[in-house]
Amino acid sequence: MIEKAQDWAKYLGSINNSITKGGGNLAGRLGELALANHLGVCVEDHKDYDMIYNGEKIEVKTKRRTVPPQYSYDVSVAATSAHQKPDRYAFISIEFEGKTATGFYHKVKSIWLVGDMAADKYFNLATEWNRGDEDESNGFVTLVDMFNMRIGDLDNGL
Repeated sequence: MIEKAQDWAKYLGSINNSITKGGGNLAGRLGELALANHLGVCVEDHKDYDMIYNGEKIEVKTKRRTVPPQYSYDVSVAATSAHQKPDRYAFISIEFEGKTATGFYHKVKSIWLVGDMAADKYFNLATEWNRGDEDESNGFVTLVDMFNMRIGDLDNGL
């Protein structure tokens, strides 16, 4: 899966509306491939969703981390992704062995399905953060407008 994700990320390059200007392509694709494998479906690569499972269009959102995810950690959907129309969001965390000073994550340790939620429910319950807002719980400053929710508040239906 890692080799497939690397090839795809290199081919894709920088993408529109990417928070990291394509720097997260590898992790994003790896999250999609891992979930598709787990669910026994194929990645669709549709502009509005990544796969279909049990008749629902699933959009996968992946976060890179250097520690295992915790219930108090956030998942996010960037406001620039609001044009997508999935039925459900699935949230993946990829734990890496480390991160270089230049921000490069290396050596995948674990891939976690941390939860999921119907898209309309997610936007009704999520907290909107504006670009530049700081999360006082961890010092993270948002890079774009986004909708955040704690992992512990997600559903676990997939």
